[in-house]
Amino acid sequence: MSVANLGLMRAFDEIAKAAGVTYKEVVRSEAAKILEAASRNTLAAQVQLIEKNVKAAPRRKLNGKLYKMSWKMPDAVWAMAQAQIAASIKRRKASRGLAKKSWIQVAQSIGISVSAPGYVESATTKNGDYPGDGKATEESNGSDFAIVLRNSRTYSPSVFDAIRKAMNGREKFFRENLKLGVFKSIETIAARYPGLYTK
Repeated sequence: MSVANLGLMRAFDEIAKAAGVTYKEVVRSEAAKILEAASRNTLAAQVQLIEKNVKAAPRRKLNGKLYKMSWKMPDAVWAMAQAQIAASIKRRKASRGLAKKSWIQVAQSIGISVSAPGYVESATTKNGDYPGDGKATEESNGSDFAIVLRNSRTYSPSVFDAIRKAMNGREKFFRENLKLGVFKSIETIAARYPGLYTK
């Protein structure tokens, strides 16, 4: 996945100089904001639609037999169909935050803490938690530093667009602060970029 933003990299360099911190400290601090925003921007299935779509299935396979839901069924078969519907809804609800969670996994893999709603943090597959969707590595070469992100869910336009939107948003935030004169004092920098001075 390549979403390099040269404008953002230049912004990091300017922030580091103005704040009196290292480029690495800026990148890690800003990565937390970017990944949190990426998770927030990534789409998740709506609970109401999950229930609606599962219940709308016209056929169900029960005990190896295919039944139309419009048929009149024996009570035992009907009860089995309802149990299957309930289980399917429960499973889909449990997994609906997985795409969002992939960005949380990216952050956690390099020791960055970001917040997310409970349903995202607890999102799981039917086989249990799957932590392999997202990860990152840190690369250093002298004073140069970069975080390389890997997200196996970028086949989804929502996931890819989410990280790009988050990075562009952070660059815009920098430019707004530049116009406001935020970088003229440590106090105003700390107020707008508190993560830079949090160890």
